Amino acid sequence: MAKRQKKSVLAYVRKGAKKQVDISIIVPALNEEHYIETCLNALSKQRYFCSYEIIVADGYSTDRTREIAKKYADKIVIEHSRTIAAGRQAGASVASGKILVYTDADTIAPADWLTRLCAPFADKKVSATFGSLMPFDGTPFDDFICLLMNPLTGVLNALGCIYVYGNNMAFKRKAFDQIGGFNVNLITAEDTDIMKRIRCTGATEYVPHARVLFSMRRVRKWGYPKYLAFHTANFFRTHIMGKSFKKYEPVR
Repeated sequence: MAKRQKKSVLAYVRKGAKKQVDISIIVPALNEEHYIETCLNALSKQRYFCSYEIIVADGYSTDRTREIAKKYADKIVIEHSRTIAAGRQAGASVASGKILVYTDADTIAPADWLTRLCAPFADKKVSATFGSLMPFDGTPFDDFICLLMNPLTGVLNALGCIYVYGNNMAFKRKAFDQIGGFNVNLITAEDTDIMKRIRCTGATEYVPHARVLFSMRRVRKWGYPKYLAFHTANFFRTHIMGKSFKKYEPVR
């Protein structure tokens, strides 16, 4: 269960925002002025038949992130830990949806993404879903790597060995609350950790056709050897030792 984090502050609520919605889309952000507008614009144009809200969980950005977010977000919550786990949890603390959907500020969601990702929740046995991804700024080689990794994600999940993309996942609120949400003490692998724990409440379903587009900026800065070595080691640490890496270099 997640330990108590520093108190977050609801800094902004859009005038006319609905008090009750079916789905809350939560976007953690820290100094993301170069990416977040494209992300939020795409979220605002989802073709979804039920009501939803957009929540930005800002890690006390020092750039124009919050200014840009106010154009699209229904709520902006500020948290002071400046970690992605704390941001994800802070977003949930002000969410009113029965389903919590997570993506990242450098991610673009196609218009049918929300419908596809949330469709499995019609089955009462499903507690969580997660989708696939492709780069929006990748090379043919980058695309090839993702086309290999996406099916592997489904296979690993079927074998009970969770590997999930944190920028493309959703949870039933009841199940989320039952396990205490995110472990805010984690710096990395908070997505894998919560998906492992939530399995005690119901099924987790991989939805390959619920695809988002993400930035390759970390691969560009680190290079594939460092990127793959880090995430492979973190995967095994998380599953075998129950511990993830405590440092994760910000890339903007």
